[in-house]
Parts: sequence; C-alpha cells; structure tokens
Amino acid sequence: MDRDEVLRRSREEKNDEMVVQVRDKAMKWTYIALVLSAAVFSLIRGMHDEPIMDLCATVCISVSAGRFYCFSKTKDKFNLIMAVVTLIVAIAAGVRFFMGH
Repeated sequence: MDRDEVLRRSREEKNDEMVVQVRDKAMKWTYIALVLSAAVFSLIRGMHDEPIMDLCATVCISVSAGRFYCFSKTKDKFNLIMAVVTLIVAIAAGVRFFMGH
C-alpha cells in the first residue's frame, strides 16, 4: 500500500484510536473509584448496621468518576452532563445513607 492508501483507510475507520484509549482508561478509573467508595461505605455500614443507600452512592460515584475522566480527555459535553447528574445522585444517596434511610 502506498501512503495515500493508508491515509484513506485510516480516515474511513469508524473506531478512533484516541476515543478507544480514553474509554479504556475511563473504565480503569471507574473500577478504582468503585472499589474505594464501596470499601468506605461497607466499613461504615458494617459498624452501624446502616441501610443500602450506600450501594446507590457507590455506583453513582463510580460512574461519575469515569464520566469526568472522559470529559477531561474528550471535552464531550454529554460526559460532563452525565458526570454532574450522577455526582448529584451520589451526594443525595450519601446524605440519605448518613441520615439512616
């Protein structure tokens, strides 16, 4: 293949390499945030026999971290909106958790 053929095929590809790499790293940060937040909430829940709002908060914190990372790399506003929405839900669930609901 000559240089022009390689360039043409590269432009036709549907998977942007940067987008794939950012998505992979976002998943890494999502799992790290999930494990750390789950550990903290599980410890507190075990000590105080608290209800399950910690699960909602844990999942939302995890998703929010991944979306914030994606936004920081791609500047895609959908990622920012999802990050903010899930962070708000995580905060609400955390408040309910600490209030004993």
